[in-house]
Amino acid sequence: MNEIIDQTLRILRSKSLDGYEIFLEESSHFEVESKEGKVDTLQASRSWGMALRILNQGRTGFSYNTSPSGSSSGSFKEGLERVVGDAVASAEVTSPDPCFDFAPALKESPPAPAIFDESLAGVSEKRKIENARILEETTRSVDTGRIKKVRKASYQESISRATLINSNGLRFSYDVTFASVSVMAVAEESGESEVGWDFGFNHFIDRIDVKKVGREAGRKALERLGGKRIDSGVYPVLLENHIASEFLSLLAHSFLSEQVQKGKSILKGKAGVNFFSPLLSIVDDGLVTEGAAASPVDGEGTPSKRTPVVIKGEIKGYLYDRFWANRENLQSGTSGAGSTGNSRRYSIKAPPGLGTSNFFIEPGKVSFPSLIKGLQQGVLIEEVMGLHTVDPISGDFSLGCSGQWVEKGERVHPVKSIAIAGNLYQFFQKVAEVGDDLRFFGKIGSPSLLIDGVEVSGN
Repeated sequence: MNEIIDQTLRILRSKSLDGYEIFLEESSHFEVESKEGKVDTLQASRSWGMALRILNQGRTGFSYNTSPSGSSSGSFKEGLERVVGDAVASAEVTSPDPCFDFAPALKESPPAPAIFDESLAGVSEKRKIENARILEETTRSVDTGRIKKVRKASYQESISRATLINSNGLRFSYDVTFASVSVMAVAEESGESEVGWDFGFNHFIDRIDVKKVGREAGRKALERLGGKRIDSGVYPVLLENHIASEFLSLLAHSFLSEQVQKGKSILKGKAGVNFFSPLLSIVDDGLVTEGAAASPVDGEGTPSKRTPVVIKGEIKGYLYDRFWANRENLQSGTSGAGSTGNSRRYSIKAPPGLGTSNFFIEPGKVSFPSLIKGLQQGVLIEEVMGLHTVDPISGDFSLGCSGQWVEKGERVHPVKSIAIAGNLYQFFQKVAEVGDDLRFFGKIGSPSLLIDGVEVSGN
């Protein structure tokens, strides 16, 4: 890695460039899946990649390499010269833009979230395989009579190191680990079949409760058996935290300054406006270790931070990387906007772009059981289909879903073949209660939410 960095820097410094940025990532991956108590699949791999951005006369160029050729310094150099040449050539065919720049050098060490498990590399392969086997066994044991199949009982992990270097003097590396388990249970009764899925992930392997994930997947499958339709009407609906997080992931798009500046967000011009339910507070935080996007710096090298975008229903602002902050300042003639640490690298094969880090709704004080107890008549939503069809600009939707019918604080029976219709933004304006059960699903997190007055189509 050091040889590659040194060679690349020598090549870049020999060119007549205004600036450059090198991003390198090394990672190892392991995955095992259990089927009927035996190893069904096992995969282990290592990957390496380098992404390069250059800036020349206001033009930006990009290239990448995922396979440094050969083992001698000579062949390395040839490959590196090609990737630098490709970046320079790509800049020549792009239009100049004064908003492109690179992050300054770090004045001090950024906050270091706990995202690296030093013990993970030493965990035996046997134990990892056992995690998958225990997951499958626990899921099946929830009800051996009705859980007929267990699918995709898997354990996965990754160990990565990221390094970012630029011509402004920035040079920073950090390590991150992930471990996760996931499983699907299939329950059958009286000719009916239902599935339940659950997962768990953490930066530290010992913090994953494998048996809990299996029990939850089995429970979800069993509780969906015997579903009935209900009469159409306008009801309060209780969104389980994983469903609420799916709706939140759609809402997150509207807080990106790129969408705001392009007029593709309904939230444009709403900063300072009480737009959502006063019970709702939403935060983007790259330092929260419960989320999958925790890191000390973002994709450009800006230190990660906590950015509230909604406080008690009031919109406080939007999310920026360096480019879109510069663009806003240029258009407004001010210098008020700055990066909020929201540059994301989704692939080594593409330049960094604007996105959320750990985006979540702050939890309330009401437990999930209490939310159900307080529901006199309504629907607990446990599954939603077709979220990709929601219009990201208008927010209008009509979605198939299933869950539980609740009366007088008690679950009466499962419901299926129903649909809910409404508007994404109005959905979050109608939040009547916020649960205390915040959970992250990747980089999006939410507690359970009670929504008033939702149109439900049934019989």
